[in-house]
Amino acid sequence: MKQEIIYLPIGKLKPNPDNPRLIRDANFKRLVKSLKDCPQLFDARPCICSDRTGELIVLGGNMRLMAAKELKYSEVPVIVMSGLTPDQEREIVVKDNGENFGEWDFDLLANWSDEPLKDWGVDLPEDWLGEKPDEKGENIVPDKDPNILVRLAFHPGMWLGKREEIMTITEKLKKSYNCEVRIEE
Repeated sequence: MKQEIIYLPIGKLKPNPDNPRLIRDANFKRLVKSLKDCPQLFDARPCICSDRTGELIVLGGNMRLMAAKELKYSEVPVIVMSGLTPDQEREIVVKDNGENFGEWDFDLLANWSDEPLKDWGVDLPEDWLGEKPDEKGENIVPDKDPNILVRLAFHPGMWLGKREEIMTITEKLKKSYNCEVRIEE
């Protein structure tokens, strides 16, 4: 049976007292801004409520409901699900909030670098679009140790085509580790 979206006065919905999902400070402010900037998304992703207890308890969308109250909305989009058991309600709560089934393709998102991805709720890596520590030329070796010996072994065919590259690498190893480097074929 297809569920219908209806618009109800915000005061008719009751936040779920057993909602295990929290939102705090900066994330709540981002959600409020997101709802303010793009209210159509709330229409596309309404609150999911259960009427099992005689009240409309929010199973999905508790944070959106809080944001709508902050923005002083008078009504919100709702889907009312009837006939649910307590176990089904808990399942819906977790599945609605458990959006971690997938992962972001950061290579594709890098093409969106002008967009406020963090404000949109994307958990970006610390080095997002920045240089990685080893690209900055930083020495990742904590302390130089003259007692280190680096032994490189190559197939003879590799040495022929990569001699200059291998010599550059060995010189970097000598300087970075302050060590002896031996090449074995």
